[in-house]
Amino acid sequence: MRKSILGMILAGGEGTRLYPLTEQRAKPAVPFGGKFRIIDFVLSNFINSGIESIFVLTQFKSQSLTEHIINGWNSSSVHGKSQFVIPVPAQMQTDDRHWYSGTADAIYQNIHLIEDFNPDLVAIFGGDHIYRMDISQMAKYHESKNAIVSVAALPVPVEEAKEFGVIQVDEEWRIIGFQEKPDNPITIPGDDTKALVSMGNYVFNSGDLITLLNEDAENKDSKHDFGKNILPSLVDTKRLFAYNFHNNEISGQKGEPYWKDVGGLKAYFEANMDLRKTSPHLDLYNSKWPIYNYNTSLPPAKFVHNEELGAEGAPRVGKAINSVVCDGCILSGGTVIDSLLFNSVKVHSYSTVKNSILIDNVNIGENCKIMNAIIDKHNNIPKNTKIGYDRKEDEKRYFVVDLDKEKGTWLTVVSKVKSFTKFNLPKTM
Repeated sequence: MRKSILGMILAGGEGTRLYPLTEQRAKPAVPFGGKFRIIDFVLSNFINSGIESIFVLTQFKSQSLTEHIINGWNSSSVHGKSQFVIPVPAQMQTDDRHWYSGTADAIYQNIHLIEDFNPDLVAIFGGDHIYRMDISQMAKYHESKNAIVSVAALPVPVEEAKEFGVIQVDEEWRIIGFQEKPDNPITIPGDDTKALVSMGNYVFNSGDLITLLNEDAENKDSKHDFGKNILPSLVDTKRLFAYNFHNNEISGQKGEPYWKDVGGLKAYFEANMDLRKTSPHLDLYNSKWPIYNYNTSLPPAKFVHNEELGAEGAPRVGKAINSVVCDGCILSGGTVIDSLLFNSVKVHSYSTVKNSILIDNVNIGENCKIMNAIIDKHNNIPKNTKIGYDRKEDEKRYFVVDLDKEKGTWLTVVSKVKSFTKFNLPKTM
């Protein structure tokens, strides 16, 4: 008989490196890929894996995320006692009434949810990465190893591993040690070119998890974090195992499994831009492992006007080239090249959008030139505006980060932000 699995998603991340896109929303609620939010990927992984009992733990700026889950996920989910997707706000469920102080503390403060549900296994996953994964395969691996906890691990080139927490394993992939951003990462047995880094996704035996959380809560010297405290404490049990993400098989997926940390603006921009390719690394068209989302009833995209010489003495053609254009968009005599348009974006006559991301309900006025930009929801760009062509002018009005210092290219982020002092970040990064 298949063991029961409770999903718990840690979705309280503040996402400071994605500022200003996280100025008014949590990182898992940031839009991605034209029709999705970042949270949709891990939720889809659970549902596609047959795990339909899911608590989503929120904390910072959770309103947008909560609305998305309530409106988009529970309205389409199968109703039943063991089939739900429920957002759980931080409620300070401790005697000293503190916010979550670590990943383990977040689960501990909601330990009653585990006790009430009484599952065999608890899958604790982060809510802020882009990837496809069959979690049931990891659960089967966990059972086959008789593990207390299994940690999803990603093999990466040794050079890249220096920026992560590295997991040391033996030949059976039993975890025997950890390294935090080491200068000389310990490699995988049998492969000197790769090291293992944690994906922050865990499968626990329910009873063991409850015991560990209670013990950790009593330890005043603990940071109450899975990676810093609980996992290292289990090395000597010899029942702590790493699960190789590259062994995870997804129906309809070609090549190596895709996993992307979109925690910074440049990584977020590049991951979205990759979707324009003929064969992107992340295939959103794989119907055998769909990514579900909150769908609204919108008309199809429309492209209007085809005048070689318009009233302004310039071409007036509504067209998109090498781009992703979503529902409700209208290209009314404007040209979109190498870009990604979310729902209900409007591009008016004689305007050109290049290599940019326009999120829901953006309106581009006439005679605008937009390049290398992210424009957040509900922004109305006045006619004759230029973005991405003069860095000094962009820095006066918007948030700017480097794309390629050697080439001198930059990314301009347009949001509703009134100040750039929050999080002590400079206006230019």
